[in-house]
This record gives sequence, C-alpha cells and structure tokens, in this order.
Amino acid sequence: MQQLIVVGCQSGDEGKGKFTDFFSENAYAIVRYQGGPHTGHTVVTEGGVQRFVQLPSGITRGSIGVLGNGCVVDPGKLILEAEELGVELSPENLLISEVAAVVMPYHLLQDELMESWRGDSVATHAHSGFSVGRGQLGSTKQGVGPCREDKIARFGLRLVDLLDRVLLAERLARIVPLKRAICEKVHGAGADRLDSVFDLERMIEEHYSYGQRLAPCLGDVPSFMAEARRQDRYVVFEGAQSLALDVEHGTYPYCSSGYSAAGGVTVGTGSPPGADFKVVGVSKAYMAQVGGGPLPTELDGETADHLVDRGREVGTVTGRRRRVGWLDLSFVRRSLDIDGIEHLCLTNLDVLAGLPEVKVATHYEVDGERWHRYPAALGLAARVKPVYESFEGWPDQDWDEVARGGLEALSEPARNYVEYVARELGVALAAVSIGRRRDQTIMLKNPLETATPAF
Repeated sequence: MQQLIVVGCQSGDEGKGKFTDFFSENAYAIVRYQGGPHTGHTVVTEGGVQRFVQLPSGITRGSIGVLGNGCVVDPGKLILEAEELGVELSPENLLISEVAAVVMPYHLLQDELMESWRGDSVATHAHSGFSVGRGQLGSTKQGVGPCREDKIARFGLRLVDLLDRVLLAERLARIVPLKRAICEKVHGAGADRLDSVFDLERMIEEHYSYGQRLAPCLGDVPSFMAEARRQDRYVVFEGAQSLALDVEHGTYPYCSSGYSAAGGVTVGTGSPPGADFKVVGVSKAYMAQVGGGPLPTELDGETADHLVDRGREVGTVTGRRRRVGWLDLSFVRRSLDIDGIEHLCLTNLDVLAGLPEVKVATHYEVDGERWHRYPAALGLAARVKPVYESFEGWPDQDWDEVARGGLEALSEPARNYVEYVARELGVALAAVSIGRRRDQTIMLKNPLETATPAF
C-alpha cells in the first residue's frame, strides 16, 4: 500500500493544502488525522480558488475524504463548508469518524474568554524578548482547545452522541450548567451572552439535527483504513497545522492542542505504527505564522511588507496578517528529524523575487553559545539571536515558463538559494513551488520512491 503523509515543517501556512491536492491525484482517500474548524487550506485550481477548513484538500478531485478520530468537528460549519464546495454528504464522498469530538457553542465562548484571561500582550519578536509566561496565544477562537480539554476530561461529546436525542439531552443537561458556571463565575461573562449561548433546548434540537444530516457519513475509520491496506490502495494523509504547533513537540505553549506531527497519523486514524508510510514535508522559502510565540527571524518594515503582499500572508480562517521572517534551518531541521521526512517541497520561492538580499538563519546564539535547536525554556528562548547566511537576491521571472523549464530555468541566484537549502538540510527535494496554481510547480522527485539528496 502506498501511504503518503504531507506535513508542515514550520508554524503552519506552508502550502500543505496545495501539495495535498497535488499528490491526491489518483488517490483512493485523503485523510485528515487531526485539526478542526481552525485549520484552513487554500487550493488554486483551474476552476478558481477553493478554501478548505474541515474538509480534506483533495476531496474535490474525486477521492474519498476522511476525517479521523483525531479531528474535532464543528458540525454546523462542516455542513455549510460541504455545501459551499459542492461536496455531497454521502458515504461515497466522505467518511467521518463516529468518535470524533464535537465543538459545541460553549466551547467558542470559553475559547474567547480564556484568550482574554491570558492577557492583552501578544508575543512578537523573540530576539527582542517576547512575553514569557503571559500573553495571548493567538487562538483562532474556534473552540478547539476547550473541546479537546473536555475530551481529555472524558465528558465531551462525540459525533455518535448526536444520533441519540435522549442521550444527547441527558448529557447536555449535566454539561451545560457546569460550562455556564465556568464562563460566569470564573470569567465574568454577562447574562445576555450566557443566555444566548446556553439555550439548552435549542442546543439539543440543533445538534440532533446536525447528527441526522451527518449520519450517512459517520463510521469506523480504523476499519476503513485496514481495508484500504488490504486492498493496497493509495492514501494521502493531510497534515493540518505543523510541527511547531504540535502540543508535544511544538513551541509550547504557543501551539495548538493536537498531534499535528506525522506521528499523529497513528493516533488520529487508528493506523498501526508499523505501516509503511512515506513522509513529505512542506516548507516555505521563508518563515510565516499567525498568532503569538517565537519567530526568531521575524522581519518588519519594507521587507516584511514585500513578503506579506506578494505571499498573500493572511490567515485562511482568521483573516489576520501573518508574521514573516527569513527561513530558519534549525526550525525546519527539527521537523525533518521528528517527522521522519525524506522529501521536501519548498514553496513560495517566487515571493522572494525582487528583494536585493535574501537571508537564511543557519543556527542561533543564546547567551554567547551556539545552538542548533530552539530552546524549550522560555527564558532562554527570549534571548535567541539567529545567525545568518546572506544571498544575492533575484529578479522576477515568467514563472509559468520556469515551471515548464524546470530547475535549470531559474535564475542563477534563485537556483543557488534552493540548492543551498537542500544541501544544508540534507534532504531530497520533491518539488519547488513558484506560484499558487497546480501547474506552477517544478517536480523533481516522486516522494513515494526512496529518497536521495538532490544536491
């Protein structure tokens, strides 16, 4: 069986959606193993721009879309998304784990209140000293964190619970007073807001209705995956978010609440760890992230504006301007190690065109010492100083012509940059993306084959 995992090597927004879609051609199934209503991917096709939030990016290419048990689902928003994308809610198109956790209305309120509780300051420049132990995380406020808190506390709702109206009513009758008390007594939410969110009867009817709409798609994902392996199917696993946002291996606490690293596939779909996976990583040619937390190479001024404008660095879900910086090899290298990445897709090379100089951070200095990994201790992380290698900038090109001509069609400075990054990381390049469309891609190696360094 061919099983390809597509994961992000940075802090999200690397272009995973494009390459999930790219590699999903002829795939039997596209599987999300974690994520939820806070994970957005944008794909540019011949028919226009498609924005995926909870649905897998390749589902409109004819593959079966799968949401594993590691996902959290906002059922109302999922139904609307399917309608907007023209995806029929049928078992032929979509399989959703019956035990996936449900985002409820009170989770969104709790998420908002918790972010306010954390404080007004948002972490910015790590080398200037970002807020240590305080400050907003940059939550998308889609209720995902509180939903997972309830799951771990073992009183959250699962999609299968929405199918039984009596059980749903009994569960919510116990949960709603507790959640209301937390929002009112701990966070001081006002009565008008509380009455609007905690309308028990409306919540029961609404979510029972959602359950009926989604019922044909609910099923046993581990059994589906086992049968796909027996039939030797080609399956693509779509990583939602990236290594830096993994709750175990990311830049905690500035991360998400799920297992976004490649290892999350086994937890989030019930696939055995001994299965034969190939892992392809996706990294931008620079750094970008939404929200708080460390970004050692962060830029501001004209260079940052250049990257944001040309790279359309605005969050798919939040609409917020992303923070940007030079490529950080230590950041990417950690993902290669933890995710077991053999092939790398480098994206947004065209965005760097037009800058007089381009830099890459090769390592850090922390209190005068050389570091090749980001410190776990926030006190040390606040004092990280990136050390750079500088490159001559390159001009704009006809990127469609470059896509047809391959790597040799790149200008010499751009090609030198690409070759340096691949060589320093010691990874085989699968592709270089030089535009948003599918055909604006330089393919170098099939990631399903054995990897050999490209340079």
